[in-house]
Amino acid sequence: MSKLEVRCAAKVNLCLQIVNRRSDGYHNLRSLMTAVSVWDELVFEPSGKFALTDFNGIPLNEQNTVHRAATLFARAVGKDLTFTVKLKKNVPSQAGLGGGSSDGAATILALRRLWGLRLPWKKLIPLAVKIGADVPFFLVPTGAAIVEGIGEILTPVKLPTLWLVLVKPSASMPTQEAFALWDAQPVHFEADPAALVTALWQRDFTTVRRLAVNAFEEIVADKIPAVAELKQRLIAAGAVTALMSGSGTTVFGVFFERENAVRALRLVQPIANWCQLARTVRQSVIVKSGEKR
Repeated sequence: MSKLEVRCAAKVNLCLQIVNRRSDGYHNLRSLMTAVSVWDELVFEPSGKFALTDFNGIPLNEQNTVHRAATLFARAVGKDLTFTVKLKKNVPSQAGLGGGSSDGAATILALRRLWGLRLPWKKLIPLAVKIGADVPFFLVPTGAAIVEGIGEILTPVKLPTLWLVLVKPSASMPTQEAFALWDAQPVHFEADPAALVTALWQRDFTTVRRLAVNAFEEIVADKIPAVAELKQRLIAAGAVTALMSGSGTTVFGVFFERENAVRALRLVQPIANWCQLARTVRQSVIVKSGEKR
């Protein structure tokens, strides 16, 4: 077995509609999602037994998505977990950026490589959705997709290169709490992800602004006013549009030119708890073989 080094991208939701709450407690969604160039890192190395740690060697528990993905996938294909995994977190947690989901999907794809399995990504979706609603998205080979259902209905799309300024306030928002807020005060509108893809390619700024909406944004901003403030700052700094990602609390501004994004980054950085320049990428997970042991 070779050592594997894996990069796991974050994501943003360029639009997000909550269609309804299902009888099983899950929610049907409609969204346009894209991977962005903020990366967690995983290193897989052969070992007599399975262990998951951070890069400082501190053990990570069974609730971690890497641990859950590895355990579920091994059970599904009848393999033993004979390796250690180190995880370096760069994507903030409870930020609407899907870092944990990306780590889980990356684990599935890394194990597929390690075990030499010829399983197309679509066959991995039923397993991925058991780990989390955003996990299937990170299996998509184009790095962008229209996402529906509870995250399991995926239509891969290609997007132009967009530059993003990601800004997170100090407050975070657990996903379950955000859904509970929405259940108590549902926000309904029709998202049109396909039309948003077209508008982005055409650089139709007016249509992009109209279609870039997030059903969570207003209710999260009521609890965390910094979300609305950061959005206003990004628009004032020249963003084509600005939006909260996922269930929050990261807000991102969209730019078509890197220079404009860099200028905006300098303007919002002083008031951000975490701030990052990023761009859209066309591969959510990058698996690279290291030296053989």
